[in-house]
Amino acid sequence: MTAEAHRSRSRGRVVAAALALAVSLAALAACATVPSSGPVMFEGMGTQSATPPSLAVQVNGPEPGDSPQQVARGFLDAMASYQAGQPVARKYLTPAMSERWQPDQVLVYDSTPVPLTEPKSGKVLIDVRRVGGLGVNGDWTSARPGERLRLDLGMTKVAGQWRVGRPPSALVMSIYNFRREYESYNLYFFDPNFEILVPDPIYLPTRGRLETLLVNALLRGPSGWLKPSVRTAFPERTTLAAPSVTVDGNVATVDLDPRVDSLYEPQRRYLLAQLSWTLDQVRQIKKIQVTAGRAPFSIGGNGGSNTTSADQWATYDPRVAGAATGAYALNDGKVVLVGSDRTVLVSSLAGHRIEARSIAVGIFGERSSQGRLGPEDPRGSADWLAAVSTDGRKVNLYGAKRLAPRTAWQGRDLLEPSWDRTGKLWMVDRNRGRARIEVLDERDRLGTVDAPGLNGKDVRALKISREGSRAAVLVQHGNRTVLMVGRVERGEGLAIRGLREIPLDLTRMTDLAWSQLDEVTVIGSEGQAGASRALKVTVDGYSSTPLTGPDATSLSAAPGQLVLLGGSDGVLHREDKTYMWSNQGAGRCPAYPG
Repeated sequence: MTAEAHRSRSRGRVVAAALALAVSLAALAACATVPSSGPVMFEGMGTQSATPPSLAVQVNGPEPGDSPQQVARGFLDAMASYQAGQPVARKYLTPAMSERWQPDQVLVYDSTPVPLTEPKSGKVLIDVRRVGGLGVNGDWTSARPGERLRLDLGMTKVAGQWRVGRPPSALVMSIYNFRREYESYNLYFFDPNFEILVPDPIYLPTRGRLETLLVNALLRGPSGWLKPSVRTAFPERTTLAAPSVTVDGNVATVDLDPRVDSLYEPQRRYLLAQLSWTLDQVRQIKKIQVTAGRAPFSIGGNGGSNTTSADQWATYDPRVAGAATGAYALNDGKVVLVGSDRTVLVSSLAGHRIEARSIAVGIFGERSSQGRLGPEDPRGSADWLAAVSTDGRKVNLYGAKRLAPRTAWQGRDLLEPSWDRTGKLWMVDRNRGRARIEVLDERDRLGTVDAPGLNGKDVRALKISREGSRAAVLVQHGNRTVLMVGRVERGEGLAIRGLREIPLDLTRMTDLAWSQLDEVTVIGSEGQAGASRALKVTVDGYSSTPLTGPDATSLSAAPGQLVLLGGSDGVLHREDKTYMWSNQGAGRCPAYPG
């Protein structure tokens, strides 16, 4: 995977200055009460961001005689644009709070209503629907349905002037301003065995020094939610030795504190891989030079050089190096590859007639592993296709070296399986609304997955992310289906923990797949009679993108690939870059590897 291809997955925005000015003026006029004595100005600010920022809303500070609401409104407007240390926002605080205030999170509210109320003279409250917020390290958490943000700003008079005496320990801004000021990026950590990188989405201000913000966030470690499933090569409490990451031309210099110099060779490689993949999202940066207390931080086999790039660490690609890229499907009892304009029979399974309700393809396709086909594969490289029988009671395994299918598991109502990168096959038996989750490992051993919140529940679909550290699940709760994401923990056994619901307008969902490293695509509708549609959703629930297309009963997707729908008309439809859908011919049960 090239560095440029990796950079293209980052969700950047390019906002023209004139458009930003017009939209910002309109939003302020429509949704905010601008303090009459604190003029609002739009001023461009210098940046090291990957994309041009919109123009900043800058408030000068309170004026003598401002009312409690004017001061509170000015405080909110001062937080609407990122400034290191928030010097303007502090002007609205009491002197004591101005010195102590340390906002380390971001609270985001609905842009539509005016967020301030004054139930009685001098008492100003923030009372508005909460959308979500950022944690200490910049990870997004969506608000619960109906959750409100209620804060008493503790308005206090100081020398006859109103000031905010009880500021929250967070920046507070509308979703409109948040989308204008923050961008999404990934930090990269390792799986517990240091075999593959795992993305951890965060949001950073566009006006900051992006390269420095990214490295500092990486050094702080993973989000609390993902932490049990990943590892980092950086020693605890590692910091930058220099005040910031410097960029000269297209080379970034990262000067770490000397404690990293004690790392062994493998740890050095893992550290450089994490840094390279994380900074590869900054478009300007092509190479990274790493030092430890200004001394070169080098590795063996690199000519003593301390310069690296993401391409050097492609083996840790979270999309899985060497993974098969083709899409498969069933057509008239045969397994076919979905080409650009037609389907092609898979010759290695031509002798099998497969009648199934769903299929799943191993990450490496017909190879079934990264290595050559051969006796070193515990299954003799035979099993790369799992098919659920039409009655939903058996998962059968097929492969080039197997004359007849082998039954891997039996149950009451089996869902479409999911293969992970290690060759494990994840299977779910709905079991009349009391789900059981089992995994067939690479040595043909069945094991039960510890999954609080899923075992015994009405699970409708389960898919494991490409790098194997997260699970996306559809669960039926009464008359609505909910999308949940959990982390996969691999210790003495396998577990899915930390389930969090991703809020969506869809109330009935029937299928899902991982479409990007940080995104899943679902099929669903609003209500029983609503039209079925596909929807792309970030795994933290921050944003969603509808896909207008044909009525579909099934879907498949994979990082870097176009979404493939199995239409209710028995025709396969592939997403097109022109936002249309191309007819791929007859077929059903579409399946990308995974």
